Amino acid sequence: MHSRALAWSVAAFVCLLSARPARAAGSVTCSAVTAAGVPLKVITIPLENLDIKVTGQMPKWGAGHAEPFGQMIRRTRPAVAVTGTFFSTRTLKPIGDIVIGGQLAHFGGLGTALCITDNNEVEFIRPERYRHQDWSRFDFVLCSGPRLVRGGMVAVDPRSEGFRDRRLFQPAARLAIGATRDRRLVIVATRKPVHLSRLARAMRAIGVVDAINLDGGSSLGLYCRGKMLMRPGRWLTNLLVVYEDRWHYENVRESLLPIEMRQASSR
Repeated sequence: MHSRALAWSVAAFVCLLSARPARAAGSVTCSAVTAAGVPLKVITIPLENLDIKVTGQMPKWGAGHAEPFGQMIRRTRPAVAVTGTFFSTRTLKPIGDIVIGGQLAHFGGLGTALCITDNNEVEFIRPERYRHQDWSRFDFVLCSGPRLVRGGMVAVDPRSEGFRDRRLFQPAARLAIGATRDRRLVIVATRKPVHLSRLARAMRAIGVVDAINLDGGSSLGLYCRGKMLMRPGRWLTNLLVVYEDRWHYENVRESLLPIEMRQASSR
């Protein structure tokens, strides 16, 4: 009877495991490399691991406000946090659309979008400038830019995307995000002042096939697994954050949105 009960318990345990959704192995890694002569901090995110969640974060009081980078991290406790899209230092409003948890947190109307579904499928989409886009297929959207790499080729044309700020065309500390053919999302950052085209060549050299630029310069913030790798010189208006545990993400997801959106969703 004891052996029969044990066999039944093992069988039940196997059935329980098979009933759970499949989770791929792989975790977020942070490394330092030099590519195309550019020293890079590289954060690699394996999207086949469905426990991983990539999303965005707004400041506590929403668009038009800013918050210290460290304070935003302490509130939501991600594994990775980096600066998101550009914003006006006068109005503190981001230049591009931001969708968090399937909800439009901000309309900006400019740039090329990193779009991620709830099951970690990635697309890069260039919406029509200053027109509202239907983002309903995606859980997270961050419009930034300009585009750096498209289909494995360097593709830098800021003016065609509506970027006019002269500082964007000068060498600067840079931050960017891209995707590889084997379902890796790659965040790269460098303190070395470089042109956009050189950053694009560096990303292509490490296997990135599609990529966009994120806000850098004095806004550049990079945090990974408890370590502040690069601290921004100003308060920020939006972040891209990564969680390695969906349970943890579900417990903090409301804190990623501004207070007025949290209040509206609870009514």
